[in-house]
Amino acid sequence: MLVADYDRFVVDSDQSVDKPEDQRVEIAIYGLGAEIGSVVAAVKKRLLGEGGAENWNAPNDEIVEELGDVMWYCFSLARHANLAKPINIFAHDIAKLRQEIGAEDERARRIQGALDRSKRDAFLAAAESFPKKTKIMTFEDYQNLAFLTARTKDKTLVEVCLAVLWQLSAELFRQKLPDLELELNRAVADRPVNDILGEIAWHVSALASTYGLTMSQIARRNMVKVAYRQNRDHPTPLHDEIYKPAEQFPRQMEVSFVTVGRGRSRMYYQGRQLGDELTDNAHDDDGYRFHDVMHLANLAKLGWSPVVRGLLGRKRKSDHVVDQVEDGARAKIVEEAVIKAIHSEGDRLARLRGPQPVQKPVRLFLGPRDITFRFLKFVQSLVSGLEVEANRYWEWEEAIIEGHEIFYRLRCEGQGTVNIDLEKRTIAFRPEVSVDLAGRVAGIGSATARIEDKDQAAARELSQKIAVLDALDLSPSEEALDEFVLTELGGGRICVKAAGTVRQAMWAKEIVAFKTTIVPVGAMELHATALVLSDG
Repeated sequence: MLVADYDRFVVDSDQSVDKPEDQRVEIAIYGLGAEIGSVVAAVKKRLLGEGGAENWNAPNDEIVEELGDVMWYCFSLARHANLAKPINIFAHDIAKLRQEIGAEDERARRIQGALDRSKRDAFLAAAESFPKKTKIMTFEDYQNLAFLTARTKDKTLVEVCLAVLWQLSAELFRQKLPDLELELNRAVADRPVNDILGEIAWHVSALASTYGLTMSQIARRNMVKVAYRQNRDHPTPLHDEIYKPAEQFPRQMEVSFVTVGRGRSRMYYQGRQLGDELTDNAHDDDGYRFHDVMHLANLAKLGWSPVVRGLLGRKRKSDHVVDQVEDGARAKIVEEAVIKAIHSEGDRLARLRGPQPVQKPVRLFLGPRDITFRFLKFVQSLVSGLEVEANRYWEWEEAIIEGHEIFYRLRCEGQGTVNIDLEKRTIAFRPEVSVDLAGRVAGIGSATARIEDKDQAAARELSQKIAVLDALDLSPSEEALDEFVLTELGGGRICVKAAGTVRQAMWAKEIVAFKTTIVPVGAMELHATALVLSDG
């Protein structure tokens, strides 16, 4: 694989393009340091895990992926740190090695003594003609030549690489130290960034060679991994598009969430309750009663939710195997387990952020940086063997982030409407809710309000609010009027968001919908009638 092709990929996949250049350098330094730590952790598991004595040199997917991540940040930092004059870190490292081995000082003599003479001579001969430009350089050009300078081998070389990579990471972070700290902390040397990057490249290459991998293999795996999380123009085809309409998810849905009691909520779709009433089932109020929005996010972003499919009665019974495997009880259990695992990870990350505001719910998954590639792989491992396994990591990422954002807003509002468009793969939230319920009339109220100072809007709102209080058997005191917000939604539909005694009255009657009508009484008054509806 040409180094130039991978270099272009790193440029195209860099998500920090909108940030100042100094911040992009910081991101690359921190990213490289973190990924070096991940390489050490991945290799440690192989060295010290069960069977490590026999299988220490058998690479696994984690090692390959972490080496690829280190390489990505190496290329990224090399570009950001050399804007004036771009540098090829492989060519730079070969030149440094040639200078170091060919010198006549004591250090050079010790290095020469540790190297096989034939390999040393072969390196020095080939280094003279090593290509300077990435357009004609392959990863193996560098890897094969650099490995001739390895002074140890096998497991010892692996351990040397881990130790030196840690040291090189510390050298990089010295770029962040103020002058006083640089002066006081001299255990680690100060060297040019390009020298450090060249040595990181050498040790990544040496690990690859020891594990029997090529750098091209690592680069290609990294390209696939990064692209699987980014190329967002082509979502996975809907899993039910080949089935008849009655067995497909509705392509557009509007689902209402209504709180009907302390810690109790319901979902409504097309005027009917969707699923069972939910509670948190926990000692603390963590809002888990609204977790069904995660199923809706899975539906919107992945085209997958066995739980919602079952609630809608849209199982694909025309195909017995699909009905049993993809739409059956086991798939539903898997989806619930996935949502619980994701929610637990969000809680863990929130605790790591430190104390949260007491008065508001905790926001989970603030953005893509909260979702590691390793976690996405874990999530996908849970759905192995199911149709959703075909979905890309970026689709899972969007389902997690957007689903938890709506979950947060539902917790703040206590109610809301979720709109799903499967054709556009979107999910949206608004705090207003109005269930088109064909339910039991639990109360009727009416009121008349005078139009003062030609303010018809104020009279319209007041007459409806008093009518709602009347339907709830509450007196229209100023305190009661201030305890709820009324929003007109058109067609006689209104949204009521209440607190205090008004909310308690709604919960007592299990009210989930309101309707009002308004008629003028002469030129100066408006008369409102309110119906409060319950399906309890």
